[in-house]
Amino acid sequence: MLIIGIPKEIKDNENRVSITPNEVSKLTSEGFKVYVQTNAGINAYFTDNDYINSGAIICDTIEEVYKYANLIVKVKEPQKYEYDLINSSHTIFTFFHFASNLNLMKAMQKSGATCIAYETIINQEGRFPILAEMSKIAGEEGLIAANKFRCVYDLSDEVITIIGVGNVGLASAYKAKDLGYKNINLIDKNFYKIKGLKEEGFNVYEFSNLNLIYLLKISNIIIGSIYNNGEKANKLICDDMLKLMSERSIIIDVAIDQGGMTSQSKPTSILEPIIKFHNTNIYCVPNIPSVVPFKATQRLSSVIYPYVIDIANKKITDEISSGINIRDGL
Repeated sequence: MLIIGIPKEIKDNENRVSITPNEVSKLTSEGFKVYVQTNAGINAYFTDNDYINSGAIICDTIEEVYKYANLIVKVKEPQKYEYDLINSSHTIFTFFHFASNLNLMKAMQKSGATCIAYETIINQEGRFPILAEMSKIAGEEGLIAANKFRCVYDLSDEVITIIGVGNVGLASAYKAKDLGYKNINLIDKNFYKIKGLKEEGFNVYEFSNLNLIYLLKISNIIIGSIYNNGEKANKLICDDMLKLMSERSIIIDVAIDQGGMTSQSKPTSILEPIIKFHNTNIYCVPNIPSVVPFKATQRLSSVIYPYVIDIANKKITDEISSGINIRDGL
């Protein structure tokens, strides 16, 4: 019988867990064994007893989880310590973002495991259902982080620009509006998609280098939220552009999972989130939703559950196929 494993995340300051006790209870009621590493959910406020009461078996170590389970369900990509624990008997279901981490790709190919990436699963409507849930939280929390960094009282003097108006960008825009910001600029390569937002009080711009440079000059807060399915982010903002920004300005680079959208971007952590360059501060935390682990875990667990059931039942739908990045080392 297929066994589902839930390890404790070991990525720096990752506080989420992949599946809540509620969804574990559904899995065990379907007859699946679920192994959960001790304290896997503790930072998201789920205890071992919660999982035991849901029918899970608690493992003392991450090694045990990988030893006994065939389907490993995680939040973030496997870390280097996990590489040697993964083999051809495993299916790994998690965020991978292979385009920005070739060493991870090579390790997973060498392992022979099947890797199904949350971020490339596309539903019948052409949307990314799992990515969307975490993107909305990242957009909201990214804006909140920028707001705290700026520590401003007269929000009418602040200028916000959001680059890329998908799930992240829209969530940031509406959060900014909720907080009282008045001057909110949206720029996207698909101008038709965003022009209707002008009626909601947003300033809208079609993407061009001239427009981007203008917005960088006048903005205090930039939210970078572009997404290219399965590919590295484009480095839209070079050093010379960064130097145009005002004193104590901040860029929230939500695209850092894909390599980042500025020439200076590299992954940081929740505890040390900022890269400083010239007058500009660049926030490059690759797991922003982890700052609200309970909320993010609930949303993630809920949206991945139908896929976990299908994978566990060896029902490979078109949606799941779109998420398969590596199979049998290829």
